[in-house]
Amino acid sequence: MHVFHGSSFSPDTIEAMTQAFNEAVETLPFPVGSARVQALAKNIVELAAQGERDPERMKLLALLALQSAEI
Repeated sequence: MHVFHGSSFSPDTIEAMTQAFNEAVETLPFPVGSARVQALAKNIVELAAQGERDPERMKLLALLALQSAEI
């Protein structure tokens, strides 16, 4: 996965990313497929790399990106 190449995040950012990821996964309909989980993780990493630090906003934007990709 090239998304991680050269990425570096502070502990606070990693905490926000983890919170956003965990909360986003909880909203997915069961059964949760690994492709959706991986897409969410990628979206959150990309958002953090762009400077987003609010976990709620990361969650919402990652879910929106996931939804628009599935259409």
